[in-house]
Amino acid sequence: MPQPDTSKHPALVVETLEAGYEPGLPIVRGACLTVQAGEIVAILGPNGAGKSTLVKAVVGLVPVSSGRTLLFGQDITRLAAHRMVFQGLAFVPQTENVFVNLSIAENLELAAAIVKADRDERLPPVYAMFPDLARQRSLPAGQLSGGQRQMLAVARALITRPRLLVLDEPSAGLSPKLVGLVFDKLREVRASGVTVLLVEQNVKAALALADRAAVLVEGRERLFAPAAELLADERLAALYLGRHTGRQPSGAVH
Repeated sequence: MPQPDTSKHPALVVETLEAGYEPGLPIVRGACLTVQAGEIVAILGPNGAGKSTLVKAVVGLVPVSSGRTLLFGQDITRLAAHRMVFQGLAFVPQTENVFVNLSIAENLELAAAIVKADRDERLPPVYAMFPDLARQRSLPAGQLSGGQRQMLAVARALITRPRLLVLDEPSAGLSPKLVGLVFDKLREVRASGVTVLLVEQNVKAALALADRAAVLVEGRERLFAPAAELLADERLAALYLGRHTGRQPSGAVH
């Protein structure tokens, strides 16, 4: 199947998506989102806002009841999760994102095998981007620190050469220093030509990383604007903490 022309379409378009784990009980309630090619976009919001459910619905892990999702112009709304990688979408979950009983090298080689790629072609550029992993390639992933394990999870995703990388809470459980290292690596990923969408609870770090950010409340986006504007916007704190100001957010765009 020919790939859509990425110059003519946003990387991702989510149109009035409703999704949830149980029929008739949506957690995501008509969410809309547009991610332009080459952007880093963060999804923020209070606990229970539906952030992780939204990205899991996008990547095929949560049933969608209505709406649609377009990846570079191609409808992937009900595509099986294991097929997403062949459309150029890679997902890094919050937990269980590496095989702890396999070495670093084996984790990366397995990712290459899944997409039937030449590991001798795919591994060197990824090792070049993650030199610490290259130096410890024979080490079992279960012996890595939290930050190193997150780096390996991102590296595994990049082996598949995605056009869109989606991450769920990449800073979870990490120290501020390690958060900075992981987010610096995501900047490198974007610089390599990969669009990045992440769910994040660390609001300040996410807004310092992202080009734009969406704030979800009760399964709907309430703000979607440049990250620098949201960082200084009092509405963000109100929405993030679940305290409604009663003002219509002027920065909402789709």
